[in-house]
Parts: sequence; C-alpha cells; structure tokens
Amino acid sequence: MKKGFKDIEEYFLRMEAKRLQQKVAKPVKAGREGIASQIKSLNEKLKGRDRKIRELYEEIAELKSALERKNRDLEKVDEYLKNIEDLKGEVAKLKEELAEKDRQIESLKAKELSWERVELFVEVALGAVSELAVAGSNMKVFFSKRFRKDMVREVSSKPFLFTSFISALVHMDSTSRLIKSGGKHDIYRIKVSSPYGEYRAIYTRMDSTTLKFFRFGQKDSIYRELDECGWSLD
Repeated sequence: MKKGFKDIEEYFLRMEAKRLQQKVAKPVKAGREGIASQIKSLNEKLKGRDRKIRELYEEIAELKSALERKNRDLEKVDEYLKNIEDLKGEVAKLKEELAEKDRQIESLKAKELSWERVELFVEVALGAVSELAVAGSNMKVFFSKRFRKDMVREVSSKPFLFTSFISALVHMDSTSRLIKSGGKHDIYRIKVSSPYGEYRAIYTRMDSTTLKFFRFGQKDSIYRELDECGWSLD
C-alpha cells in the first residue's frame, strides 16, 4: 500500500517537475526571440545612424571645401587690397610731382619776361637748331618770320613749349605727316605734344634736303587760321 502511494507521489512529482521545466523553457524561448528582435531592431537603427553619419561626413567635406575656396578668395582680396594701396601710393607720388611741376610753371609765369628777351631767345635757339641740323645731316632747316613770331607768342607764356618742339623735331620721322597736297609745295605738320596741350608746327619741303617752317600754334587754332586764309603760307 505504501509502495503504491509512493509510486503515485513520485509520478505527480515527476509531472510537476516536468511542468515546471516546460514553464521555465517557454520564457527562455520567448526571451531569445525578444533578444533577437532587439538585436535586429538595433541593427536597423545602426544602419540608419550609419547613413546619417555618412551624410554628416559628406556635409563636413563640402563645408571644408567651401572654406578652402573662401580662404583662397580672401587671399586674392588681400592681394587686390595691397595692389590698390600700392597704386594709391603711386598716384599720390604722381600728384606730388604734378603739383611740383605746376609750382614751377607758376613760378616761371610769375617771372615777367619781356617780349624782347623771349624774341632774342627764340631767335638764338632757332638759329642753333638750323646750324645743328646742317652740321648733323644733309638736311637744312629754315624758319619764316611768321613762324618766329608764332613761337615767340607761345613761348612767352609757356616756357617749356620750345623744348617740346625740339623733341618733336628730333623725332620728326614719327611726328611728321602730310596734311595738304598740291599748290606750290606739299604742306606737312609736326605733332608737338607738351604739358600745355597739343601743338602743330607747319612746314614744307623746299627740296629733298631743305625744310622751311611757316606756322606754329595750338592744334585747333592753327588749323582754323590756315582754313580761313586758304592754307596760304605767304
């Protein structure tokens, strides 16, 4: 009898243990599936984060590139600013030189030169030019009375003008041009650029080795006078 109860007891104990074992196993199984699900969810989240990280790195790279371009542009701007400052310095220096020239001109204007002194200077200077031209080459140069009068009138108030005329005469290969053809002689001009503006010296070629200058004056006025007199140089 005892043995029968004992067998029944052992049977129920085994069944209870088996039930308890099955009860514990189910949560374990559910726990594993939950962990796998969590791992999968984490992987998905990490994938999203990896994509976001890559996008952020790309944005950082673009920003670095833009910053480098801006730095290069700023370097160019600094260089331009330096060049501007250098140019300002050069302009200021030129202005000072021009102001000094103006002071010199005004100083010379203030010195009252008599007509006789200017006339004597022009006469001697033109005579020297004729002699130099004859001595330095086969070319002979003559100046009419009207040319001498024009030169005296202009030089009396513009002392540096005579120097400009001599410079143009020396370089007459580039400053001379035919302006009137026909009549007794072809008429030429020498372009005289000076601090006082543009002037013209009018001359003719008497022959292949002889030049004669007839008129001298400011560009517009000398051409206007010649038009009025029909380009007569007499």
